[in-house]
Amino acid sequence: MLAARALHTARWCATHAPTTSSRFASSARANGARATTLCAPRGRDARRAGPGRRRARRGRDARRWNDARGFARGARGDDEDEDEDDEEADDASGSFDESAPRDWAGKVRWMPVMDVRRETEESPTLAEGELVMPMFPLGSHVYLPDTEHVLNIFEPRYRSMYNEILFNGSRRFVVPMCAPNEPGKFASVAAVFYLDDLKEVSEQTNDQVKFVCSHTVIERVRVVRSLNDRVWGDRSSFLKVVTEKFEDCDLDDDFTNKETALEERFRALIDMQEKVDEPIRFTKDVELAAPISAKRGKMGFWRLVNLWQSLLQSRVTHRENELQAGIQKMLRKFLEDSGVDLSDGRQLQLSFESIPADIRAEIQRMNEQYGEERVELLNSAIYPFQYLVQMDSHAERLDYFGELVSEEEKRLAAKNTLRAMFESTE
Repeated sequence: MLAARALHTARWCATHAPTTSSRFASSARANGARATTLCAPRGRDARRAGPGRRRARRGRDARRWNDARGFARGARGDDEDEDEDDEEADDASGSFDESAPRDWAGKVRWMPVMDVRRETEESPTLAEGELVMPMFPLGSHVYLPDTEHVLNIFEPRYRSMYNEILFNGSRRFVVPMCAPNEPGKFASVAAVFYLDDLKEVSEQTNDQVKFVCSHTVIERVRVVRSLNDRVWGDRSSFLKVVTEKFEDCDLDDDFTNKETALEERFRALIDMQEKVDEPIRFTKDVELAAPISAKRGKMGFWRLVNLWQSLLQSRVTHRENELQAGIQKMLRKFLEDSGVDLSDGRQLQLSFESIPADIRAEIQRMNEQYGEERVELLNSAIYPFQYLVQMDSHAERLDYFGELVSEEEKRLAAKNTLRAMFESTE
């Protein structure tokens, strides 16, 4: 944890305490968010359904979407084994306890956890529409359709993967969301990266990096099963999975009214953020790259989701910097009160044990308080985006994203009310 590094630092330059203003004043022009965008953890290396099956899957997704909004149901087995009468009874009696911790991960559709004892399928039998693809886990970040990403490739097994997708001409691989703190557990609905460009840079980097690769997320797939779990344990090669296309069940439907309403609320939200002077917010520059649109297609709905994702990730970074700056401010004052001259910019050795007990206690309190807050911040920047990715209905995504906007509207309204109260008492 960032705070832990501050607690046990061996080198701390007291004259260079970071401030949030300098880091976050510049806009992320690529996506319009008034903040820098976090990089996702990179690990060590950086069938179309028939109408009946679609309707069944859509029903399950609708129930999971309701769950994702917080309507708790009793513990039970697999959703697909429930009968409709039981589902209706449970939905009618569902309750929402705002004080209870959210079951973020419970709403994600997961693959079975990697089992290195499983026998490898060398020649898998495929159903109609199924396809074998490489899988490259890249951390707990959720990669969204129509986004672009650059990866530096250095690990031998992934060098081999790129050689393979170039040789066979597929140029694509699956990138699932990884469960935080649960190695070998991946979301079953995942993004597909398409390799747009590859540069050989081994000579320039003394073979520390082999390829610099540019990609576009071109589609989503559902992972049916993994084929070679064993390599997850010994890292001898890259994972391979059987996939099927994951498409919307309402492709032919028109949702212009829903889309327009969401676009208007998004614009109003930008104004609200500016009004309350949010430290991390969207700017008017959002519409410079492209008009705000919630329609399907490139620069439409998924761009809005990407903007939202960047905003939440930047809030995590902002809060981390606030904590770090607070700790460093206390340490700087301690050194100045001790008669240490900090004007020459030299680096100082400072052990945790040398700090007075009251400062150590305050740092520990700040660390523990932030630890609880950080979990919720990180969860809110990860799981809602996986919920959106695994929905197979544009209408449901619009509704769910609208719920996220509603939460932000309520938060900003409350902040504005408090601000007005304090101003009236001055």
